[in-house]
Amino acid sequence: MSALEAPILLDLDGPLARITLNRPAVLNAMNLAWVQALEAVVERVAAAPEVRVVVIRGAGRACCSGLDLDMYAAEGMPAGFYEGQERAFAALERLDAITIAAIHGYCLGGGLQLALACDLRVCASDARLGLPAINEGLVPAVSPHRLPRIVGLGVAFRLVISGEVIDAEEALRLRLVEYLLPAEQFEAGLADLLDIYVRAPRTAAMGSKRLLRRAFDTTLDDAIQETGPLIAACLASPEAAAAQLAWRRRKAERASDAST
Repeated sequence: MSALEAPILLDLDGPLARITLNRPAVLNAMNLAWVQALEAVVERVAAAPEVRVVVIRGAGRACCSGLDLDMYAAEGMPAGFYEGQERAFAALERLDAITIAAIHGYCLGGGLQLALACDLRVCASDARLGLPAINEGLVPAVSPHRLPRIVGLGVAFRLVISGEVIDAEEALRLRLVEYLLPAEQFEAGLADLLDIYVRAPRTAAMGSKRLLRRAFDTTLDDAIQETGPLIAACLASPEAAAAQLAWRRRKAERASDAST
């Protein structure tokens, strides 16, 4: 198998890592090789400390159509599929880098589960999203745990138990996605958003992500204790020093302008 035929592609570009789901002929449907490749790719990203932002998207006409139903009909769920999938998704959540799912076309089942494991979701106006696992007689993996934290319990019940597929505008209304971009301007809009997050001060972004990911699992007292060392790390960071210097320069320039 050539690199371009791999089910998951990785491009490390300095502070930006691009992960591409690469089975376009089947709308990037998930089989065992896909799951194993994703786990390996996320491990590589975790070992690249220069990466600040990870964007995940699908090749071709869709983000990901979910479980490969030809595989499922022929052999059910292969041994190790679920375990590998959840290891990969959990490892994605644990990355220090900010993770962004770029969604276009169909984003169903495991595709949406992958997006839910990311920090942010950017959606093209042509997207269709859903968790139709119930129609195949399945629980949608760990989505019943992740989804209520994003959209609330009632909306999560609706999406999981009905299995309905919603359009991009409804996804934004339900707060399932954070950004909605016109499909014809998706690439340019996505590039602008990635630039915003790449430019975020690394130490502060990493510390903030750590606190945000634990927001529903810790007490206020625990959060206060955990925040102290994170603030200390920020104060010692080159980004904070640069911000302080920039402020002193702006203040000096204003003082100079006022005296003339």
